Amino acid sequence: MAGVKLVSMMVAALSIGSAHLASAADLPLKAPPLSVFSWTGFYVGGSFGGDSGTATATDILATNGLAWVRNGAQWSAKIRSFTASAEAGYNWQVGNIVFGVEGDVGYLGQTGSSQYPLLTTTTLNTHGNLFSTARGRFGFAFDRVLVYGTGGWFGADFDSTVNQSIGVVIHTSSTGFQSGWTAGGGLEWAFARNWSLKGEFLHYDVGTKKVGGTFTGGGAAIQFFNIKDTGDIARAGINYHF
Repeated sequence: MAGVKLVSMMVAALSIGSAHLASAADLPLKAPPLSVFSWTGFYVGGSFGGDSGTATATDILATNGLAWVRNGAQWSAKIRSFTASAEAGYNWQVGNIVFGVEGDVGYLGQTGSSQYPLLTTTTLNTHGNLFSTARGRFGFAFDRVLVYGTGGWFGADFDSTVNQSIGVVIHTSSTGFQSGWTAGGGLEWAFARNWSLKGEFLHYDVGTKKVGGTFTGGGAAIQFFNIKDTGDIARAGINYHF
């Protein structure tokens, strides 16, 4: 009799267990949590776009106290060109806030000139060459979309000069490499696990540089001009995230 009771108890236990398993099988399965993209990490990439710049020359006094034509008179050369660069940076993400650092090295294909309205044989010439930036970035992430502002240091070789080659001759020194600031913003989209596309706008201002050159008449040892270079870069880029 004890054996019969034991068997009966085992059958009952198995029946209860089977009923619980059947009930559990009928319950809907929970979906696994969705993975959220993280912007934290190192990245490298490249950008290309256009540059719209302005070089402005100001007629200032020579070493003999005279202006070339009129002290304080200004004229400008407008430049539009192609630009391309390579970049690298690092992001940190806390919640939906993303901050980081980025630097790039590139080329400004600028070439332009403009005549001095008060003396049309005098020209302002500018040639953009290599440029570089070192910037901070701060923005907000909406999963795979990042909206950000950026700003910091901007440096470029603009090679701007003033030249007069008819009659009284003058060729000033070049502005050469100039340093200033840049600020802008952009939007970046992570279209794959390790890849993102971005669109970005930067305004730059490298300030004013004094250039001068000896000329063949008028009694001045050196004639001076101030040259100021500013511009805007609009570009698109692609980044690989490690």
